[in-house]
Amino acid sequence: MFGEYLASAATAASLAMDAFSVSICIGLCHERLRLREALILGAAFGLFQLFMPLLGGEIAEHLSGFFDSWTPWIAAALIIWVAVNMIREARDCEKGGGSCMTVTLRNVTMLAFATSLDALAVGFSIESTGGSALILAILAGIITFSLSILGALVGKRFGTAFGKKAEYLGGGVLLAIAAKIIFDAL
Repeated sequence: MFGEYLASAATAASLAMDAFSVSICIGLCHERLRLREALILGAAFGLFQLFMPLLGGEIAEHLSGFFDSWTPWIAAALIIWVAVNMIREARDCEKGGGSCMTVTLRNVTMLAFATSLDALAVGFSIESTGGSALILAILAGIITFSLSILGALVGKRFGTAFGKKAEYLGGGVLLAIAAKIIFDAL
């Protein structure tokens, strides 16, 4: 029993890494990130990581082949879209002096969805092999929530030190994450 919890915790921490990385990027490009916004990021990423394995477990028997093959491509496309927008907003900010990427419902939902697609696939796998996605989902939600808040606040600290260059760096890191997803899928 302890081994099952340990394996679930390790898998949950692994699933949280994309959201953690993206949270750092958001913090990097958002000098005025408030604790409230970091909590919103954590809640959004954590909730998606909580519910996606459960959803994956529920529909595993019907669509697992589809999601196994398309999940990385969908996630990469969404992350590339956000990265390009982040870089474009950084460029526009330099011209007009406005703020960088905003923590909007649309941006956060898109990123939370993109970073949780692998949790959907893991939910498929666990339920298909007779395991329980519930334990994984709870652990993934809690770990992702915590790491996303931490990532956003650490990113903000570095972003404040590096200024507008951090926005470009954040977009570049997101593009690197998307490239890794694509190369892993090949």
